[in-house]
Formats: sequence, structure tokens, C-alpha cells
Amino acid sequence: MPGVMKKAVTAGIALAAVLSMSACGGSGNGDSNKSSDDKKEITLTFSDDQNNAYKTMAEKYTKDKGVKVNIMEVPYSDLSTKIANAAKANDLPDVARVPQVNPVWTDQLEDLSDIAQKHDAMKDFLVKDSDGKMTTIASDLTSVGLMINTTLFDKAGVSYPKPADKPWTWDEFIEAITKVQDATGAKYGMVMDASTHRERSFMYQFGSKGVQQQKDKTWKLDSQAKTALEFLKKIDNDKTMPKSIWASNEDPSALFKSGQVAAYYSGNWQIADFINSISAFQWKTVPMPAQPTVATNVGTNYMVALSPAGKKFLDWYYSKDNYTQFCEKGSYLPALNGITPHYAQRNEDMQLYQDIIKNAPAETRSHQVVTQLQLAIKGAVLPKDDPMKQETVKYLSGEEDADAALKNMGDLFTKYYNSEQ
Repeated sequence: MPGVMKKAVTAGIALAAVLSMSACGGSGNGDSNKSSDDKKEITLTFSDDQNNAYKTMAEKYTKDKGVKVNIMEVPYSDLSTKIANAAKANDLPDVARVPQVNPVWTDQLEDLSDIAQKHDAMKDFLVKDSDGKMTTIASDLTSVGLMINTTLFDKAGVSYPKPADKPWTWDEFIEAITKVQDATGAKYGMVMDASTHRERSFMYQFGSKGVQQQKDKTWKLDSQAKTALEFLKKIDNDKTMPKSIWASNEDPSALFKSGQVAAYYSGNWQIADFINSISAFQWKTVPMPAQPTVATNVGTNYMVALSPAGKKFLDWYYSKDNYTQFCEKGSYLPALNGITPHYAQRNEDMQLYQDIIKNAPAETRSHQVVTQLQLAIKGAVLPKDDPMKQETVKYLSGEEDADAALKNMGDLFTKYYNSEQ
């Protein structure tokens, strides 16, 4: 799941104690009677373990290598703070899946360049630090995508593109869902997450290159972003979408699951929930509109090794058979080339998401995550709330015009992207 970089903050002693106690069974990075790469116990830290995929891999590693893997699963919102506290307590885990690197512990990361090359990690998600080290590899990928209520489309007799077809434009897509609304009485044509990750994908499909650094070191969006913003406001105002999503954070997923919405602009992470929660109608993932650009925005977390023993785990984890099993078990999209998982459920949808990533321009599909990783490695920080979100909400509510919104976004990105700790 995509997010903004968060400055590492000092948390309470109690949280550090929990982490320390969890790791004090000989598995933490600061506790070993053996050489660091010959440990018989390691600690693996992560959050959001889809279908117990990480736990499954931990058990398999123990079986294959004879190394006990102590699991430390923590809530996503606490993960960065807990690892920062562990660093201060000299008790870091050996390996972790993190949303972003943190200056508190980046100097303790192992160089994963050889593992990335050996296992053919996707190059546009790899970043080197100032010393030429590659300390992170994407754990898996997520992608923005479009899901439609095919029961409503079929009832209205409105067609939609198949994966191999030429994608529809945003104008053609809006025309189609308007016909679905008129024919079926659906309450809304579409919903979109009030997320700047989805908003960036939307902008890319209008030809924007996103937030780019200029020659004078400032950051700004281009004219295509303005075109996209104006289109977004049009469909936010004409009842194609409910205004309550961007204005007051109404849950778009719940609206789509009600069966009263023709389409949902979100991403592959919804699939696991929809498999279990939607039974009253049929749905599927279809190609996203292109106006005229075929594009998406990819999100990821990062695997990092904080000891040589952790690096050995990652070498094993990213091997073709093990990583394929991990993707299939957790319904994760692969971040390595040459991996072809077959998913037990919704395989056709998951294959389309992999095609969406493959066919999207590399210069935009990884732009947000790579820019933020590069800045995080340098020590720059962003506030919890993405500046693009707050300015978009102001624009959609009429508080400012598109030019002012784009200028304010650029000024705020310049402020935060050019800051260093």
C-alpha cells in the first residue's frame, strides 16, 4: 500500500520494551552468541500478512535451512516507530518488510545489490544510496486498477473492454457508466478512493509525468495534471461520483459493495476482500481508461536486511520457487522479473494487474515510490498528509481554482522534498 514518508519519532519506552522482549530470545540483531551470519535464530518483522504468507515462508525457511524464524507482526501504523525504537535499543530484527527506510537505522542496512541482480528484481524499483549500495528490494507490488459491477453492465447492455482490447478513453468510460446508471438506476457511475496514489495514476492517464523536480530545484506538476484535475472536478460535480468521498472521506469500497455503483477505481488489494464480501452481484477487473496514456501507479513495501543472517534469508526468499510460492500464498503481485504465479482465486484479475504494470510507462509507474525512497535515503521528510490531497480537496470544494491548487502543491512539495533531517 502506497504512503508518504514519515519522520521517525521517539515513542514510549513501553513500545520499545515490547519489541525488545519479543526479540530477546536470542533472535534480535543485538543478541547472538554466534557470528552474525551463522545465527540459528533470526527475527522477521512485518505487518499485514495476507493469508499468512510471511508466516508460511518463515516455517519453510526453518525446515529448509534449520534456522528458527521468530515472527514479529505489528500493526502497519506502528511498524516504523517500533523499528526505530528497536534501533535505539540496539535490538533490530534481522530482516523486515517496511513501508519506508528511516535515517535512524539506514546505516545498519546490508547491501542487497548482489541479491537484486541474482534474482532479477525489477530495475525501476531499485535505488542506490550515495555509497552505491542498494539496501532495499521491493517486497511485492500493488497497482491501481478498475473494477466494474458486471451485473449492472450486463443488465444495461453496455459493453466494456477485455484485457487484449484497445483501452477505452476516460470520455468513453464516463459515457458507458452514465448509460449503466440511466438503464439500471444505479446510484453512482463510479467511486474513486480519495487517495493521491490513485489521483497520480489518474493524472498519468491524462499524460502527466507527476510531481517533477525542475532545473531550479523546485518541484511542480505539469499542464496535463491541470487537465486531469479539471476532469476530476467535472465528474465530482455532475453526480458521476459522490462528493462525500473526497469531501468527507466516505468509504468508496463500502459503496461499491452495496451494488449501487457501476465502477470502482482502486487497486488489486481489494480483491481478497471482495472475494469474501461480494455475493449479491458479479464483478471483475477491466482495463483502465487511457486519455490517451496507458498508465498506473504502483505501490510497494521494501524488504531490508539488518544483519548478514537477514540477508541470507532474503537470498532464500527471493529464489524463484520460494518467491513464487509467497506470491501465490498471499495473492501478492511479484516484484521480480520472470515470476509467473498462478493464483488460486481470481487468477484472471491478478494476471491483468501484472499486465497493467508491465504495459505502463516505467517513468511514471514507479515515479512516486522511487522519488520518495530516494528522498528518504537522503533524509528528506514529508508530513503525514500528502500535500496533493489537501489541495485537491480545496479545489474540489471550490476554495481555490486549479492554478492555485497546482501552485500550492508545487510549493509544498518543494518545501518537504528539499528538506533534510
